[in-house]
Amino acid sequence: MSFEDSLTGAKNRRYFDERLAAEVDRVSRHPSAGLALLVVDVDAFKQINDTFGHAYGDDVLRFLSSFLKTNVREHDIVCRTGGDEFMVLLPGSDHDGAARMANRIRNGLTAQRAIATRPVTVSIGVAAWTERITEPRDLVDVADADMYRDKSRKRVVRRSAELTWGKLL
Repeated sequence: MSFEDSLTGAKNRRYFDERLAAEVDRVSRHPSAGLALLVVDVDAFKQINDTFGHAYGDDVLRFLSSFLKTNVREHDIVCRTGGDEFMVLLPGSDHDGAARMANRIRNGLTAQRAIATRPVTVSIGVAAWTERITEPRDLVDVADADMYRDKSRKRVVRRSAELTWGKLL
């Protein structure tokens, strides 16, 4: 079976699960080696598909996959793990390094706004292996929860901006 997502060219969920288990085994034996994870989710992806069509949504996923692979370190692992969700394994990284990588990705996508007619934004969750995390699923759950906090903060900011704009009209 292939380990590549046919739409985006990123590694797939099966590959992610196998590599996550191997990386967790490695970091369990050598905790100082470090392991972090990013969960990257396209903001308002359903709205993108509904507004511009599924072909455009597929283009967004291909673009994001390419962007992620180009903007992470050579040994980092980009996987498409669900519809509009990507996970990036960062072997040898700690939480601070993963947070810097997440910011680099956000800033890079923001810079694309000057070029793209329909900019894409993402919410990103960050997690790093610690003594409190004992299972691979725990690492994913922590990063996933952090991604949802990021998404929620954006909704609050966006709603606040809409309310302020409404008062000006």
